[in-house]
Amino acid sequence: MLSIDRSLFQENFNKQHFVVQHDLAGHPLFALPRLLDLATEVAQKWPRDLYFDDGVTEIGQRWGAKPNSFPIDETISRIESAGAWILLKSAEQNPEYAQVLDRCISDILEISDGQLKSKMRRTQMAIFITSPKRLSTYHIDSECNFLLQLSGEKEISLFSKYDREVLTEDEIERSWTVDTNAAIYKPALQHHASIVRLAPGRGVHIPVNAPHWVQNGDEISISVAILYHWWDRDYANVYAANHYLRKVGLTPQPPFRSRILDGLKQPFGAGAIRLRRALRGPLRQY
Repeated sequence: MLSIDRSLFQENFNKQHFVVQHDLAGHPLFALPRLLDLATEVAQKWPRDLYFDDGVTEIGQRWGAKPNSFPIDETISRIESAGAWILLKSAEQNPEYAQVLDRCISDILEISDGQLKSKMRRTQMAIFITSPKRLSTYHIDSECNFLLQLSGEKEISLFSKYDREVLTEDEIERSWTVDTNAAIYKPALQHHASIVRLAPGRGVHIPVNAPHWVQNGDEISISVAILYHWWDRDYANVYAANHYLRKVGLTPQPPFRSRILDGLKQPFGAGAIRLRRALRGPLRQY
C-alpha cells in the first residue's frame, strides 16, 4: 500500500515531514458513494467519530466554531458547493477499512524494521472529505500521521515541531492537557512553513506536534490519514506536568532533555490527566 524510502524514514520519522507514495488512489472503498454509506454507518453506530462543518474561511479558526447547516447525508450530496469538511475518524471500526489500515501499518512496521511496534498504543484510520477551495484550519495532532491523497489536490503548509517562534512550549502543554485548540496561528510566521502539494498517489508524513493547515484545490478532495498513537507516557504525562508547573509560576524544562526529570514528572502528569478526565471528561480530539 505504501512506498517509503527506507533511509528517509529512518532519518526523519516523527522529526520532520517527508513525502511518501501509495496505491490507494482509485480504491473502491474510497469512492464517494461508498463513503456516504460509511458516513451513515458511523453516524448510527459511532457518532462521536463523525465530525463535519461548513463555511470555515479563516486559518486560525477554532475547531467546532462553525455549526453544521445540513445533516451528513445532505452535506455529502452537496459537497461540491457546501464549503464542507467531513471527518470519519475511526473508519477501521468497519472491517473492510480495518483490512486496509492493517496493510498500511504492516508496511510502516516493515520499513521501520519492526522497531515501532513496542511503542504503538493503537492505530487508526481517519477519512477526510473536503469541498473545493475549503480550508482545514491550523492545528497540531497528538498522533503520527501519514496523510494520503486519494482524489483531488491540496496544498498543506507544514511547520517544524521544533520551531518555538511558531509553536511555544505553553501551547504544546495546553494542547495535551486542557485545550486541543491551543496552537495559535501566527500569520507573520507563515514564511516558516514548507508547502507540500498533494495529488492522488502522493502523501506526506506529519510528526506529532508539527503545526499545519490545508488549502484544498478546485475539486472535491478525499484523503486518508493513517494514524499511529504513542503511549501517553512519551508525551502527554510530561507535558501535563509541565502545564501545571507553569501555572504555579515555574519554567519547566521541556520533555526529552532529561530522562530523570521526565521520570519524576510521569506520575504527577498521569495523575493530573486522570483527575481532569474524572472531573470534566476527556478532551475532544478531531
